[in-house]
Formats: sequence, C-alpha cells, structure tokens
Amino acid sequence: MQLRPYQQQLDDGIVDAWAQGYQNVMAVAPTGAGKTVLFAHRVREHTGAAVAIAHRQELVAQISIALARESVRHRIIGPDSLVRWVNQLHMQELGTSFYHPGASCAVAGVDTLLRRADTLKAWRAQCTLWVQDEGHHVLRGNKWGKAAALFPNAKGLGVSATPTRADGKGLGRHADGLYDTMVEGPTMRWLIDNKYLTDYRIFAPPS
Repeated sequence: MQLRPYQQQLDDGIVDAWAQGYQNVMAVAPTGAGKTVLFAHRVREHTGAAVAIAHRQELVAQISIALARESVRHRIIGPDSLVRWVNQLHMQELGTSFYHPGASCAVAGVDTLLRRADTLKAWRAQCTLWVQDEGHHVLRGNKWGKAAALFPNAKGLGVSATPTRADGKGLGRHADGLYDTMVEGPTMRWLIDNKYLTDYRIFAPPS
C-alpha cells in the first residue's frame, strides 16, 4: 500500500531515529491516522525476522490483515481458533492466505507469546525488530516490557495515540519504560483540516 504523505514523513522519522542510534522508538499519531498501516509497511521494509505484538485478538487480526495487504507472509502466535479466524479473514478479503507457520515474521498475542517463549527461543534470537501496538502499555516490569525483552537482538517500535499513562509512569528508558526517543506525527486537527478525517460531532445530555 502507498503511504499517505504524513505517514511517509512519520516513517522517515522512525528510520532516521534508528539511524541516529536510538534503539527503541515511540511513534505518536492520532486515532484514525493509520498507525497499523504504517508499521505493517515498516515490517515489510525490514530485512530479517520481525514480530508485531498486540494485547487483544481483534488487534492481532487487524495487524495480520494489514501485513497480508502488504503481501507479508507471517505466522500467528495465538490460539488455534484465532489462527483459523484470521485465515478466513485473509481469504474473504484477499482471496488467499498469507499465514505461514514457519515464516520469519509474526503477529503475536502478548499472553500467548509469553507462554510459548521457551518453544520459540530459536526464532526469538533471530528477530531484529519488535513492534508493539498501543505502545504506551510498555513498561520494563509489566508483560509488554517482558515481551520486548524476549527479543534481545531487536530494535523496537511502539505506536500510540496517547503516549502518556494515567499512573504517571514514564515510557522512557530513563524512567519506567523502554523508549529512547519519540517521533510525533500530525495532530487530529491537522488531519481534519486536510480532509483525512471528518470533523467532530459532539453529543451530550443536558447539564
């Protein structure tokens, strides 16, 4: 898929941050900006094994479809029922499946990934890129941080519309998280003004 100009600019910023020596990058863009499309493109462009990690089956399916649209063959680390469902989605939309159990790239549910860490040891050592959807979840001590730690030879990319946490914990490596730098995309208002998103309609009950 062809990236929109603002997506390409954000992608260039991510690549430039890695080139400057930052290991883990947080990319920020509003809801509706197409972050899944962006990191599917980044996985496709990456040379070597990669993993995209999400915390809900619906997001695993969404990421898998995005990779399929980019013609990236990938394994799915999740329950058998999820694999069957995602295969059906591939067939319905694309007429073929891009699922392959031995592929070097993967989409993983975070809980299944942690449970299967030992059996995936050889593949994990080969991975040189991890991506985490809803990247504001990632802290060193929680399950998302532990999932990232399973890939010691990889650089990282987290994407989020909301790079802050209600508990006040920091996402940077200097604080509670893993990220070394942040790359910001356009604002919601910019996306609306430039006709990428529709304007707000707000409904509220009487005060």
